[in-house]
Amino acid sequence: MSSRPFVSITIPFYYRNNYSLLQLKRNLNSIRNQKFQDYEIIISTQNKFSFLITDPFFKNTKILDASKVRGFIQGNTNNAILNAKGEWIKVLFSDDYFYDSNGLQDLHDFIKKNQFNWIIASSIHIKQNEKKLFKPIIGYYQKNILSLNTIGSPSAIAFKNETNPSLFDINTWMRLDVDFYQNLYNRYGEPGYINNTFIVNEIHKKQFSNLLRESSTDTKIKLKKEIKYLEKKFNYVFLNKFYLTIFKIFIKIERSLLALFNKSKFKFKKI
Repeated sequence: MSSRPFVSITIPFYYRNNYSLLQLKRNLNSIRNQKFQDYEIIISTQNKFSFLITDPFFKNTKILDASKVRGFIQGNTNNAILNAKGEWIKVLFSDDYFYDSNGLQDLHDFIKKNQFNWIIASSIHIKQNEKKLFKPIIGYYQKNILSLNTIGSPSAIAFKNETNPSLFDINTWMRLDVDFYQNLYNRYGEPGYINNTFIVNEIHKKQFSNLLRESSTDTKIKLKKEIKYLEKKFNYVFLNKFYLTIFKIFIKIERSLLALFNKSKFKFKKI
């Protein structure tokens, strides 16, 4: 293994309950089971540093205290990114995990054979306490990414680590992901697509997106403010309801066909 790892896997963690800790351990197990081993694991936590740093399970991982970091998941993720030493950075939210043991090897091989500075992997979903995998997403960037997310979770993203790495905007809220994707596009241009590598996203009530929605009674007002902020930031006009509805129908049909095509491909693998 080189002195500088090939990839830094950056994991933001916020302790919600014991199940969130089990999710984090599942995440780490999926990394440790990878055939490709030239990586470092960085966990940034805003409320469980003293516990993680002393738990033997987290040995050989870099644990960062983010209790004083501004921003919620944005600041927590940025804290991990800014401490990454790898040539590449792979974001992996704590409730997500690699579908199989080939994920990092496939990512490495793709990067070595191509000249992209950011990569989009694919996603598959699972519900809490269930074993059936569903809703495969072959993510892709398109010019209206701010209006409709066609990439999925940031866990699908890997990008080149540079002196000033790409960071999440702590002024965003529900659209923290698409803002980040647009920034990556503006910085690097078209991404590479590694469609044979899947990240499993768990659907559960305590997802960060749901927590953000529930954190305020004036959600609609905050969403409108966020839209105005992003329109000004990117000089962009969000799609109106008519065009957005048509776009959503197209995406739904596309993903239904994809799910049908891949129906027999995915089998549940306990991590």
